Amino acid sequence: MTPDERQALEQRIHAAHDSGHRQDAATLLLEGYGREILGFLIARVRDREAAHEIFSRFSEDLWSGLPGFRWQCSARVWSYTLARHAASHYGREAQRRRGRQVPLSHAGPISQVADRVRTATLQSAGTEARNRIVRLRERLPADDQTLLILRINRQLTWTEIAQVMFHEGETVSPEVLEREAIRLRKRYQSAKDKLRKLALAEGVLKATDEG
Repeated sequence: MTPDERQALEQRIHAAHDSGHRQDAATLLLEGYGREILGFLIARVRDREAAHEIFSRFSEDLWSGLPGFRWQCSARVWSYTLARHAASHYGREAQRRRGRQVPLSHAGPISQVADRVRTATLQSAGTEARNRIVRLRERLPADDQTLLILRINRQLTWTEIAQVMFHEGETVSPEVLEREAIRLRKRYQSAKDKLRKLALAEGVLKATDEG
């Protein structure tokens, strides 16, 4: 999706939301961003069945949270924030049985849309997982992986990444958000350095390739 296409999608989602057309806004959001969100979840948790469950939780949170969304960030950034929170929540629920798909019981009429997105994404999600650099990235802490994915693969700005990563998504001042963006940028550079060292050690990257 080009920046212009993304801007047009954001405008359509915003218009549907402001008109009170909750289902239309949710459908546009899922159809526009659902595949990249699920791809992000697969890369983060490295388990497709777990990604199924987390995507279900994300879709439910999207449906229930949409009426209160205040557009302090883009719909895309908000989606990544919801997805990260859903993944963190899943990780804390040790008692949940792995491999059990959670039905979209609270996602209302967007359940079928979410299922279509999930099916289409999982059918085409194998290529990235086979990449050697991606396998090395999986050795890093989850938040380091998230930073690399959001910046390199999704090309979010540092302010957008700060909005996604900031605690529970509470409203903060621009000054606080800017400080968080600076901190995350430093952590990102550290994560890149760690990944480079792993790549050198494994022979994926040669010293002559650096720089």
